[in-house]
Amino acid sequence: MMGAVDPLKDIEHYAQVMKAPRIRESAARLAEQARSDGWSHEDYLAAVLSREVTARESSGTQNRIRLAGFPTRKSLEEFNFDYQPSLSREMVAYLGTGVFLTQARNVVLLGPGVIDGLAQDRDLCAG
Repeated sequence: MMGAVDPLKDIEHYAQVMKAPRIRESAARLAEQARSDGWSHEDYLAAVLSREVTARESSGTQNRIRLAGFPTRKSLEEFNFDYQPSLSREMVAYLGTGVFLTQARNVVLLGPGVIDGLAQDRDLCAG
């Protein structure tokens, strides 16, 4: 341990050495919340680490999408269901959760392109 004079300064230093910027950003704010709400040391540590892990997972996903080299970046939120009214919003939302992946289930897409005039591979690449 560096020194107990200012533990938050130590946390900032350790976070910088570990290349964990979210820990550095959230440690002081969460420490104040922990004091006011009576959190245990474990609760505080879990909250700080949770912020870092969540941010890393999010940025990791974004990096993998960028490195995949998809021709365009699309999301389900941008999808215009007016172009294909027969498409079930609920089914698309379910598929968007990826639950079928964790259950090792297959998804088969049949029929013409989801949006007329666009290549099917473009629609299937949408993330």
